[in-house]
Amino acid sequence: MLIEINLLPKKERKSSSIIFASMLLAVLLLCGGGFFFWQISSLNTDIASVDNRIETTKKIAELEEKKAGDLTAADSAEKLENTIAWAEEYTIPSVPVMQEFSSLLPERGFILSFAYQELGELALTVQFDSSREAAYFLNSLNKSAWVKEASLTSLSAAQADQQAGAADIEKAEKEKEYLPRYTGQFQITLNKQTVKDFVQSQDGEGAGGI
Repeated sequence: MLIEINLLPKKERKSSSIIFASMLLAVLLLCGGGFFFWQISSLNTDIASVDNRIETTKKIAELEEKKAGDLTAADSAEKLENTIAWAEEYTIPSVPVMQEFSSLLPERGFILSFAYQELGELALTVQFDSSREAAYFLNSLNKSAWVKEASLTSLSAAQADQQAGAADIEKAEKEKEYLPRYTGQFQITLNKQTVKDFVQSQDGEGAGGI
């Protein structure tokens, strides 16, 4: 007895399995590709966002730097203007002051040193032949319109007088000359407005003469 075996259905099941597996693989590949594409797109978006933030930060930094530079320049200009204003307000020319004080000296009085200490304050060292001349000069200073206040802080015998020999003294007496005997230290407060008015008037006369 012969037995016939029909293999066609088995072939159909095998073909269906292959097709199903192929479709599943295709779906997986599509999903994997889509996920990979999404990851790349997301990464590119993040990179672009970071680049934008960096660019924005750079621009902000440039603006802040420019702003700081403008503030520094403005501050420097303001300081310069204040310095100029201060100089115009408080600086007192020394030449006319020296000339005024020299005109008040006795015949044999000599200014040894002249130094500003504070605004409108100055120290003056003067050499005299006698203590009376120092007192006379102090009185003249206090009467001067240029001086607000003057005081004699010290008066001492000059070293030249202590070290002078008998021959030098005798020679000076014969020639009717006097060796310096005293050195006076004066503290003076200037009348700044009076000095400034005088200087401005002199400048005006000079400009008018031109």
